[in-house]
Amino acid sequence: MAARKLVLAVCVVLVAAFFPGCDGRGSGAPTSACTSMSPGHLNNGTAVTEQSSASPYSIVVGDKYTPGRTLSVQIVGPVFKGFLLQARRPGMTSPVGTFSSPPTDTKAIECTAADSSMTHANTNPKQNITLTWTAPSTGVGNVQFVATVAEEKVTYWMNIQSRQVRQASGAIFAQPTFYVIILCLLQSAYVMAK
Repeated sequence: MAARKLVLAVCVVLVAAFFPGCDGRGSGAPTSACTSMSPGHLNNGTAVTEQSSASPYSIVVGDKYTPGRTLSVQIVGPVFKGFLLQARRPGMTSPVGTFSSPPTDTKAIECTAADSSMTHANTNPKQNITLTWTAPSTGVGNVQFVATVAEEKVTYWMNIQSRQVRQASGAIFAQPTFYVIILCLLQSAYVMAK
């Protein structure tokens, strides 16, 4: 009887260790996805590729941001289970800014900096979620939000992009460089007036 239980236990361990099963990243995107934004999903040991059809999801965001201030970002579309979202400078792969106040079933993760990306915390169904992004305190020029959204572990879309969000024109006054330039101009004008 003990030998039978031992054989059964060994079989269970071997099946668990070597059965490829499905890997769907149920607790959020791994940090290895930070640059490529590829979820690395597996289905029976085979890598799942992104959908080639147009994405049913979109990223809705305002047209301007102010350095150091928050901006609401929405992922809109049918019900989905997983996602990875970042704000990036157009054409770049590193995230900028930070996310805060994650809604239920989501969490912020570290991709080059703490809380620089948002992802799912579980595979509970999500739809039309609103996230809070804080722009860097010094402006970085235009930014664009980029996402990967997984409807299911075998159905996902990558490189979903928002429109470009411009840095508010008045934001230059918030940058220390502006004050240095003004001070230099005033000093030059003073010297020339002498």
